[in-house]
Amino acid sequence: MNITIHKNGQQLGPFSEAQVAEMLRSGKLGYEDLAWAPDMPDWKPLSSFSIFQTQSNQLPPPISGISNAPSAVLKKNEPLSIWSLVLGIISLVGCAFGGFLAGIPAVICGHIGLSRIKRLPSLGGRGMAIAGLITGYLGILSLPIAASLALPAITGALDRGKATQMLSNMRQICLAVQTAQLDGDTEGKTNLGFPASAKIKSKAALKEMLVSEGYITAADLEKLKFNEISVANVSYEDPAETIFLKATMGKTIIIVRKGGDGTIYTNGKNILGLEPPRSPAFLN
Repeated sequence: MNITIHKNGQQLGPFSEAQVAEMLRSGKLGYEDLAWAPDMPDWKPLSSFSIFQTQSNQLPPPISGISNAPSAVLKKNEPLSIWSLVLGIISLVGCAFGGFLAGIPAVICGHIGLSRIKRLPSLGGRGMAIAGLITGYLGILSLPIAASLALPAITGALDRGKATQMLSNMRQICLAVQTAQLDGDTEGKTNLGFPASAKIKSKAALKEMLVSEGYITAADLEKLKFNEISVANVSYEDPAETIFLKATMGKTIIIVRKGGDGTIYTNGKNILGLEPPRSPAFLN
């Protein structure tokens, strides 16, 4: 049987079956090439010829690992690019201060890595270096951002701490006056007690009474910031909820009532939502 071949836009042959089989074995023809014989109505690939299918099945399998396709040259990644990416990721997942510390070397490694890759095209890792730079810069920015978010909370906590300490100081002073009032009632001394009951007209006179009678020392009053506290002209007969001591710290107001309980007000309101009680005149 004579066979005509159609390959690469050209018509070749006719060839005998043996010639075609030899060209298939040598690789000059492929089983996908079209062929025609006189008894065929149309062109068909050589793989459809039964005489060549047996030969195709007898061909040895390709050796593993060998490819006719051109092999890609694998580039060695620049080590600093890898370090830049690793440190950049750490800078994002770490806390603000830790992110700042990891972000700086991530940026340095990324810039050096890109510079080396630019000088030596055989080096890879450009994408990792760029990713390390981006994450590193974000990590560096996390510190000022976190600080700006945390600063109001820190300031508020410090202010609350100072107000709480002042409230404790004022309660100690109130307790000293209450003790003086109790002794005055017990001993019949009219110069001891709350300012209105003891006829005390000034803060200095109240301080003199407490120190001279031994209810508190001048040094302790200094530590308790007595000079920063306003003293109301309260008498023993006034209700327990009457304001006796008052201190102002910015927008925070601290009061201690005659009965000894105290409250911290922020922006003019009680933190519990209560309205302030009445306030008598304060001593000079």
